[in-house]
Amino acid sequence: MKFNIECTCEIILDIDQAVFDAVTDEWRESLYDLKTIDDIVEHIAFNMIQGRKLSHLDGWADQPDSNVRVIDKDYYFFDVSEIKENE
Repeated sequence: MKFNIECTCEIILDIDQAVFDAVTDEWRESLYDLKTIDDIVEHIAFNMIQGRKLSHLDGWADQPDSNVRVIDKDYYFFDVSEIKENE
């Protein structure tokens, strides 16, 4: 049986200013077209939820992992909002 599962989660991050400062026009041309602070935060959050470290992300490999810290004691809150059987 296959299922489509829609999930949500909540994560609280402390992101050092150096992470934002790394995103320049030159950086955008060769890596990701992240234009706003929200774009950067969304990109970082997605990767943190996946269990990745900052130093493993393209464009931030030279930064210490401590520049992004997960501040939630449970790491993240996970909730399944919808399950549909997929034929």
